[in-house]
Amino acid sequence: MKIIGKRKSLETCTEAGWDAFDLLTEEPLTAEDIESLRVMEGSFLFLRKLKKPFFKIENHNYILKGVQGDSFFRFAVHRDHIEEVERLTKKIGEFPLAPHNLPSGENSCIL
Repeated sequence: MKIIGKRKSLETCTEAGWDAFDLLTEEPLTAEDIESLRVMEGSFLFLRKLKKPFFKIENHNYILKGVQGDSFFRFAVHRDHIEEVERLTKKIGEFPLAPHNLPSGENSCIL
């Protein structure tokens, strides 16, 4: 999985003190990409049996969620911990990539 950018999400929770971003991926998310997120801090849920497999990672300060096959996933973060966006985006870019998604000669994300 390679993160190629981020955008302000259309689904925001600003009234509750949360900001949301969509992290854009170079390729559609695979089951292997989603499994690689298991090392994130927080509870991990991956519903593989759904027609559109869904994942969610919950932490006190952030939530990641998305659908297998999409070329983005949502990153919601509490406004008091907005610095987590850059820290965790970088961490996600450092995860091992699924073998079929390995870019030639690159191992970091571009933001």
